[in-house]
Amino acid sequence: MKYRNKSILLFVIIFILITISIGCNGSNPIIPGTIAPNPTVSPDNSTVSYVEVSASSSTIKINQSLQLVVKGYNSDDEWVILDKSRIKSWGWTVENQCYNCVKPYIDLSPKSGSLTTTFTSGKVGTFFIVAYYQENPGDEYITNYTEVKVTK
Repeated sequence: MKYRNKSILLFVIIFILITISIGCNGSNPIIPGTIAPNPTVSPDNSTVSYVEVSASSSTIKINQSLQLVVKGYNSDDEWVILDKSRIKSWGWTVENQCYNCVKPYIDLSPKSGSLTTTFTSGKVGTFFIVAYYQENPGDEYITNYTEVKVTK
């Protein structure tokens, strides 16, 4: 009976240590301060003039995830409701490095149809994360980006 209790206790301790080590390796995303990308009510002028991509942190460590949010604004700088289906694409580029060399180490998900995306990099560098919003079919894309530095 004592042997069984020790085994259960040992299992619980190992489980806790594994959970803590996973959390310390940056597997939890950094969530922006404002989780809701849309206001509860759109102003009378709900035509999107520009969008802004933001994150709660501009620096993360390798293999740490960062959630990014896109918000829309009208010509009066009022926050408007965006239609997530009009986010045609999320993209990224890297400064002073070969894009194709870094590409296998980057995860950006989802890549479209969402007002938020999660970015993770297995490489150090300065990255630019961009959102492409299209108000109406045939319109030009409304874009914005934010800079994220990935360190060791």
